[in-house]
Amino acid sequence: MLRRFIPFFFIPFLFTACYYDKADKLYPDQAACDTAGMTYTARIQPILKTNCLDKGCHTASNPNGAVNLESYTEVKKTVPGSKLLNALKYISGGSKNMPPTGKLSDCDVLKVEAWINRGTPEN
Repeated sequence: MLRRFIPFFFIPFLFTACYYDKADKLYPDQAACDTAGMTYTARIQPILKTNCLDKGCHTASNPNGAVNLESYTEVKKTVPGSKLLNALKYISGGSKNMPPTGKLSDCDVLKVEAWINRGTPEN
């Protein structure tokens, strides 16, 4: 009689399993994204230069949307109210999604966010 119930005893164990995630395997972009020590000059300025200034937008001579991102002082003006971050994250509500050609990489957005969270250091 006991032999008949033994298989039924093991059935619940067939439907349970260990769950083990490795963040770097599930989210490879975030794992490879170094956001430590973000400063404007070293890490943020190159992102803005490539995506906002080299394309002719947001320069002192052509401040599209009255936004000039050509200097540290001007970029810092876009931080309050999350104007810069919302635009880069493509969050609606007050700011336009930037750049209009397509969202920056998640890593670049994380870098800008980390820089803001560190208090927007210049160097």
